[in-house]
Amino acid sequence: MNKIILYLQIPTFKHRLLPTNGQVLVAGGLLNSNTDYSGTEVYTSTGWQVATSMTGPRGFHTITAFANNTKVLAAGSAGISGKQTAEVYNIVNSRWALTSINMSSSRYSHTATLLSNGRILIAGGSNASGISISEAELYIPSSNSFINTTNMNIARCCFTSTLLNDGSTVLVTGGINAANPLISTAELYINGSWTLIPSSMTQGRAYHAAVLLNDGTVLISGGGSGTPNAYSSAEIYNATTQNFITVESMQYRRGGLTLTLLPSGKVLAIGGADWTSGTYPLVCESYDPVTRTWSNKLMLNYGRSFHQSVLTNTFVLTMGGTNGISNRLTSSEKYNL
Repeated sequence: MNKIILYLQIPTFKHRLLPTNGQVLVAGGLLNSNTDYSGTEVYTSTGWQVATSMTGPRGFHTITAFANNTKVLAAGSAGISGKQTAEVYNIVNSRWALTSINMSSSRYSHTATLLSNGRILIAGGSNASGISISEAELYIPSSNSFINTTNMNIARCCFTSTLLNDGSTVLVTGGINAANPLISTAELYINGSWTLIPSSMTQGRAYHAAVLLNDGTVLISGGGSGTPNAYSSAEIYNATTQNFITVESMQYRRGGLTLTLLPSGKVLAIGGADWTSGTYPLVCESYDPVTRTWSNKLMLNYGRSFHQSVLTNTFVLTMGGTNGISNRLTSSEKYNL
């Protein structure tokens, strides 16, 4: 893979990045001043270009592409404004517009998952008071509005949600709440209801990453409690047995990392913070689902955590984040497949 360094206009982290219609869209995030940001940028073959800003600043929000890949939903925020609001970006006219109604709950550090029926499941997060919540709701594209669905069994933020192979079941793992600094339980969203999985993860974790593998299992790795603990451990969720199985640990502790499934079926772990040692590993690692082992793969030019990585047809783009030294990063790195 070849590295190419590209630079954004504004340094941010806790932003959101996703491929849309052959382009890559990044919107919002936190600035060096720890204030939310409303700017939007689009990456094309010619590099980063400034696009129309969101209707208001957002950080710790979610961005989810519609099934037809022509619109994008941005939901929630950690800032004073925007906690309960959501807005839609129309790729055709490059404009943001607020949804017809707000979400039923204020939230940030939540998850948003596109289901096979086109609806988007919004779950958990922290409310305006910074308290983890269990509330969940569905965004309906046809009406540009939200409807309530059943709550999760456990309030949680800073967790992962992964859509399973059937296109309708969502696996939620880990996170934190007031009663549990690290949650080891997991639950499934199935046809409008939440069910706690009888077996817990092998380790409680937050700020981790999860990705669906080609065989239908889910790889979960890294995370931690924030300072002073980060983890290198990894595990597999088997959707058939509903059990978690320990696999080989990564060679580096990583919190706030990304996991990207490659066309080869292997998984690329990028970045993250080792809060235990106070370092940011430059080495990326590759997970082989056949041998269930990790190997060193690539070197980042800049250590980073709470960044974003996205797979396009020809490359993996990693951008933004923080390195704990120079605050927010404007750099992005492209790895040609």
